[in-house]
Amino acid sequence: IDAFKAACEAKGLTKKQYTIVTDIPEEGDDCYQKAAQFADAGYKAVFADSFGHEANMLKAAKEYPNTTFCHATGTKSSLSLDADATNDTPANFHNAFASIYEGRYIAGYAAGLKLVEMYNANNAIAKDGVINVGYVGAYPYAEVKSGYTSWLLGVRKAFYESVKNVTVNMIVEFTNSWYDETLEKDAANVLIQKGCAIISQHADSWGAPIACE
Repeated sequence: IDAFKAACEAKGLTKKQYTIVTDIPEEGDDCYQKAAQFADAGYKAVFADSFGHEANMLKAAKEYPNTTFCHATGTKSSLSLDADATNDTPANFHNAFASIYEGRYIAGYAAGLKLVEMYNANNAIAKDGVINVGYVGAYPYAEVKSGYTSWLLGVRKAFYESVKNVTVNMIVEFTNSWYDETLEKDAANVLIQKGCAIISQHADSWGAPIACE
């Protein structure tokens, strides 16, 4: 949301020229209804950023050819490199996504610095020369796997710069849901029980942080 506001302001748009709505569920046609409402109101572009919104956004794009529809994390655009892409999507429909794995690498590096601090304060967090870290993943998708791989590489980079002869291993627990506070909390608790010193996540609720807290 902050990035969207910054992008609008960078293009010279005032707050009266863009609208943000939240709490649009993936189930049902609420996303389509809101997208159509924006198109009817004369909005030039409509963005959606939840994976399950894509079908509704694509439906709206086909019905409103004069409005541009952009869906984050999707796979259906004719310009997408994803195997799900088709050639019959309209020209006004686009997928967009950042190189999220790069940010996860940086987050991992920060976690690695914290891990060094923890290890120096208590060497006992290493069992037989190994420290376990944990990751709560939503789905076993490429996006999630590339993210936690990058995160682990960042952790190891920072940790190994300061600590030798200790290996950092990662344990992953999947919830098979993008947002389920109970499942994410349970997954984090499993990782805690397995002795993970630091836990990160690619999931959307406060479940894992609450468990860690």
